[in-house]
Amino acid sequence: MTFGKHPGSRQDRFAVRQHARWSLTPLAAAMSMAIFGMGAVQAQTLDSGKAEGVEKVVVTGSRIASTDLQGPAPVTVLNAEQIKSQGFTTVFELIGSLTQSFPTESPPSWGSTSVNARQADLRGLGSNRTLILVDGHRIDDYPQPAGGSRSFQNLNNIPTGMIDRVEILATGASAIYGSDAISGVINVILKHNFQGFQLDATAGEATRGGRKFGDLNFLGGNSGNNWSVVYNIQKTHRSPLWGRDRPWTVDESDAGYGTWNTTARKYGYQVMPGARLTDISGNFITPPNGACVQGAFNGRFRVVNGPNGQYCGQSAFTDWVLTPGRDDTNGYIYGSYQFSNNLEAYGSLGVWHTVGTSNTQLPGLYHFDSRVLYDKSTGQLIRSFYRQLTPSELGGYGNTYDKEQNVDFRLGLKGTLGRFDWDASFGRSTYAVHEDYTASNELGMFNLFFGPQQGTMAVNGTNYPVYDSTNFWKPTTPAQYAAAAGVNGNNNSNSAMTQGQLSLTGDLINGWAGPIGFAGLVEANRQHWALHPDPRGNDNSFLDPFGDYNTGGGDRNRYSAATEFRIPLLKTLTASIAGRLDHYKSDVGSNTARTWGAKLEFRPVQGLLLRGTYGTNFHAPDMVALYKNPSINVVGIYDDPYKCIIGGTSSTWCKADGRPTLFNVYTAGGPNLLPETGKSYTYGVAWDVPYAKGLTVAVDYWRMGIDNAIDNVDWHTIAVDEAGCRTGKAVDGSPYLDHVPGSAYCSQAIANVVRNAQGDIIAVHSGPINRSQLYVSGIDSSINYAKRTDGWGDFKFGLEVTYNLRHYSRTLASDPLIDDSYNNPKTKMRGSVNWKKGPWDATLFGIRYGAIRVDGYGSCEALADGTRPSPGDANCSIISGKTRPWMTFNGSVRYAIDEKSSIALTVNDLANRVGNIENYAGGFEFIRTNAGADYVGREIFLNYRVKFN
Repeated sequence: MTFGKHPGSRQDRFAVRQHARWSLTPLAAAMSMAIFGMGAVQAQTLDSGKAEGVEKVVVTGSRIASTDLQGPAPVTVLNAEQIKSQGFTTVFELIGSLTQSFPTESPPSWGSTSVNARQADLRGLGSNRTLILVDGHRIDDYPQPAGGSRSFQNLNNIPTGMIDRVEILATGASAIYGSDAISGVINVILKHNFQGFQLDATAGEATRGGRKFGDLNFLGGNSGNNWSVVYNIQKTHRSPLWGRDRPWTVDESDAGYGTWNTTARKYGYQVMPGARLTDISGNFITPPNGACVQGAFNGRFRVVNGPNGQYCGQSAFTDWVLTPGRDDTNGYIYGSYQFSNNLEAYGSLGVWHTVGTSNTQLPGLYHFDSRVLYDKSTGQLIRSFYRQLTPSELGGYGNTYDKEQNVDFRLGLKGTLGRFDWDASFGRSTYAVHEDYTASNELGMFNLFFGPQQGTMAVNGTNYPVYDSTNFWKPTTPAQYAAAAGVNGNNNSNSAMTQGQLSLTGDLINGWAGPIGFAGLVEANRQHWALHPDPRGNDNSFLDPFGDYNTGGGDRNRYSAATEFRIPLLKTLTASIAGRLDHYKSDVGSNTARTWGAKLEFRPVQGLLLRGTYGTNFHAPDMVALYKNPSINVVGIYDDPYKCIIGGTSSTWCKADGRPTLFNVYTAGGPNLLPETGKSYTYGVAWDVPYAKGLTVAVDYWRMGIDNAIDNVDWHTIAVDEAGCRTGKAVDGSPYLDHVPGSAYCSQAIANVVRNAQGDIIAVHSGPINRSQLYVSGIDSSINYAKRTDGWGDFKFGLEVTYNLRHYSRTLASDPLIDDSYNNPKTKMRGSVNWKKGPWDATLFGIRYGAIRVDGYGSCEALADGTRPSPGDANCSIISGKTRPWMTFNGSVRYAIDEKSSIALTVNDLANRVGNIENYAGGFEFIRTNAGADYVGREIFLNYRVKFN
């Protein structure tokens, strides 16, 4: 069959559908031979001539079917067996390994509002600008926003047991797919054809402890003369990985001197308290003898001595989760019925239920308010206090449980009309998250540890309330805690999407160089989103773990129309052009986005493809950005960049603990936000090397950007900008370059930080804004080689490399353009070698992240007393250098016992590596997770598969 020519019969034409169904045997054979370990899409040849026996199919990035699997834009494809053999248990792990993928919000990060979900971020433009499709259809946004500020689609609720393959297009594609496809598209294609029954049982765990894994997956399929059905039930358990499982990584007492901040280095001790009282002069009040090691404290608290006095220190992150646990129960069914050669009905139903387990810091009492009190027990004025509860006092670990349910159903009809194929579908999906957590009743805890007020006491002419700290140093019991301060909370959130779609594809006419392909599409979509936090609010009587209280909700309608043409200009040159119109309408306004794109494919000689794409893109404002209600969050643990700069880096205002005051953060959505718009282009070459059969290489340059990106400016960013705009300096003493002092943004940043007469922060206003510019560029390259031998078996090798050139951004046109590409690795590589012979199938997979700047790069080394001079100071020794590249290997071996059963062993991180802890490492993980390093170490999995009729 020659390129572009219709299959011979109506039945053949009917078999080729816009849904990318790879059920045809010749195509499956071609793909199995052509897609190597790295999964770069390759046709049998890159020639514009013949692809005998291969039907037309749709590959992500176009709606027009073609026999050329290698098109104008590079698409990465990984099938289900490759995903498993390379060691991935979730779609998120797979996507995170891609060279085009950037790190996303760490699930256990303090303040994370979506701990149970996982995001995708292609090209580092943000998780809300990567579109995730299932079977070519848009899926629901996750109900809880990432960081409380942006919407995204969850990779973690896609059942791996039903995956046929995953296709990744890492460039802008709004002209084809509409909003969110600014940085690329991830299309997860589920199984639509299966005959018989298959049971997979997998068990494993990390050899360093934690992360126990169990998975049971049943897959079945049946068919008749004109019907088929495939179904799946999957049950998965993954236990959490806790800080106590990796104490050398996360515990401040064990992590080493590298994690010590300047204050700790100055005084020679770590600063995380478990129980500490601070007097009016800033000195610590000595605990009663033996208080730190008594009863429920023993093993959790320890005595800490320092120049400011003695207190009970703690292993702060023992109970924090590094990787949340999860229990999944998934069910899926897909069926089709063919009424005639020209008409087929199909439908699917998926129900995915998840319970996630996570935790950060246990409840405690931190600076009840800014008042100074008189302590009857010690006879001193108390300026601040810090009292952490232990599991023995709490009666458990106070974990948070996120219970999710996602239901998705779709019905459709498809058929042929003359030379065209048509497809009409309707779908509805709902997504609900119910979060149960241990809240904090700080008022109750204050009464538990200090008792009721006992009058007032005059000290130096000022009256102070009188309390008694006797119970502050005594362990409480679970019953006492429950009666006085125990409280549980629940947050609810939900999203829903209803969508209908009608598409028409086929050949319009025969042009001078071949048939002109056409695709037309009309869509209607309605989105719903709502946050329902615990109605008790957020104050000293009821406080959620992060001090957040986010509300909001609304609906939005979208109507879209799109066309695409594929035009052979010569036998060796093909052009494609696409255009799309998206109209969004919500309660707060409406917008219309017009996007278009063009592509060229030039095949001057057999096996050689020169290609290029250009397109305009857009991203509609996230639902949370539009509809988030004004919210008030209380902040009590913070640093003050402005006071840190004017007071010097040894100032107490440069560290986050010990604050005598609280302040409110006011955050709201932006109903007047404009859609983000941008452009992208790629050009490159793909070559089936004629002198080496089975060898394919590809190199592509890409560049994409956003002209008015929406960014949620958090309170700390505003505080940093306020300090820089006021002083012209950064906290480390270097010049402040992010914005021009005196600019409109600086004026707004200064106004958004409200201070009292003493200069203390009393309020910060934050929210989303349209930024001026954000763009990235780089080079992708890949090499694939396959070799079949008579005696040694079949070999496949794949290597993919991405070199990130630029990552530029600025907030206003008047601001300087900042290149912050050094914050992430410049290079990322992934490769695999696969060997098959008889019953044996083995894969070795590796991934490498390039080096990034060390912590504190460009600032001064701390002096012996812990202070850090400013650059230019005679005592300044500039910190420089880069981290070591991070590289790990996974290995798997499968043995076919007989035709119906097999057993497989998979070992991830063969060298059992965990990340290094650098000097000045901060946060609670301490290691460079944004550069690929992790704290898991080696994991071992054993799988047994059996097939039966």
